[in-house]
Amino acid sequence: MQKKNDRRKFLKQTLAGAASFSPLIAMLTSLKKLNAGDRGDGYKAIVCILLEGGADVCNMIAPLEDKAYRKYKEVRKHIALPQESLLKITDTYGFRNNMTAMQNLFSEKKLAVIANVGTLIEPVTPTEVYNGSKPIPFELFAHNTQRNQWMLGDATGNSNNGWAGRTIDHFYASAEKAAVYSKINVADVSSLILSGGREEAIHFSDAYISSDTMKSYGFGPESGGSDLGKVYQALYETKRDSSHKMMAAFAKKRVKELNRPYALEGLFDGVREFESFDTGVHEVGKPLGTQLELVAKILSVKDRFPGTPKRQIFFVNHHGWDTHDSDNEHQAGYLSDSLEAFQHALETLGIADSVTTFTVSDFGRSLSPNGAGTDHGWGSHAFVMGGAVKGGKIYGTMPKVEVNSPDAWYDRLVPTTSMESYLSTVVKWFGASTEELNTIFPNLKSFPVKDMGYMG
Repeated sequence: MQKKNDRRKFLKQTLAGAASFSPLIAMLTSLKKLNAGDRGDGYKAIVCILLEGGADVCNMIAPLEDKAYRKYKEVRKHIALPQESLLKITDTYGFRNNMTAMQNLFSEKKLAVIANVGTLIEPVTPTEVYNGSKPIPFELFAHNTQRNQWMLGDATGNSNNGWAGRTIDHFYASAEKAAVYSKINVADVSSLILSGGREEAIHFSDAYISSDTMKSYGFGPESGGSDLGKVYQALYETKRDSSHKMMAAFAKKRVKELNRPYALEGLFDGVREFESFDTGVHEVGKPLGTQLELVAKILSVKDRFPGTPKRQIFFVNHHGWDTHDSDNEHQAGYLSDSLEAFQHALETLGIADSVTTFTVSDFGRSLSPNGAGTDHGWGSHAFVMGGAVKGGKIYGTMPKVEVNSPDAWYDRLVPTTSMESYLSTVVKWFGASTEELNTIFPNLKSFPVKDMGYMG
């Protein structure tokens, strides 16, 4: 196991990284980059779905072949998926029986599986983890720490803003109007992935904006709308040039927030309506289908945004994957149905080739059950969907799911694909150059694979 001084070193690196980051340097560097509109490849969007809590992917994908299945059954015990129920996706693997929609997407080559991906500091084997000869990410099995590392796109502790925020800054070299509408959060939680950069992420709670409400930005009408809103705006504008730097910065930020509803008034007038999205059963928080439907509605009016952004990144949060005392049957089926509905909406809009949707999760789960469910793990599988995806394939190396697996460390899969290799592939498709990828994902240099080849 990792020595205590390794953790102290990690904390030191984290603090040093936070102290040395300079927004001014980041801004000056990005001025050399091409604007999104100058890239010459039209509109593109990426939609990140967080499977919050740690998805038990071994109960989403299982081996079909008899010998491998017997080993899978031995370690998974009573929570193992029945062999005869598996939905074949390759000669050797199948989805669980309520993931028919994702099976169809896979067979239509619109969906790909990324095998055993996770947070890493550098490539590492289970043996190297056991003997402590290589560093591993800090607090591997902690929800908040691991989720944050995925959102930051960096497990070393040297980044303090989201990889999506860094990405957008490379695509919008100046504070043009489109940049304000390039990072969009439709979830019911704040998103570290969109943090940082010259512009804050915009938050939509529904497809409705008027000059008399700030609901879509988390404010009630008493603080932002109508005549009272104008009074507030006038008050803050008097403080914008205050000699008190903190007051001036706060006032400028607040005025921008107050102005947003006016700039976007009418955005959703006559917005496209969709009927195939499900709100799920007993969903925790904002349902996945509701969020994806909102993304589809926003995409249907993408050309109405001020500045007509050519690049947009969306964050979606799917709750309920922390299954210590249950199976994730419902979550897997609901994800499958929701992805199918979203892909159908994109095809209806004629932009399926321009939008790539992908999943991330805190971590995987333990191979063996703890009773009714499973405990926190490390390596996991991810899913990528879209018209530009080279689907119908499993990318990376599928691990052996068995007792005393050579691919596991204390019953947890050790990732064979780095988070950076996975994410940089879709960001490269988004339009980032090799130089930009190395800045967006500062630890990408530690891994041999920069492009996994799952994007066209």
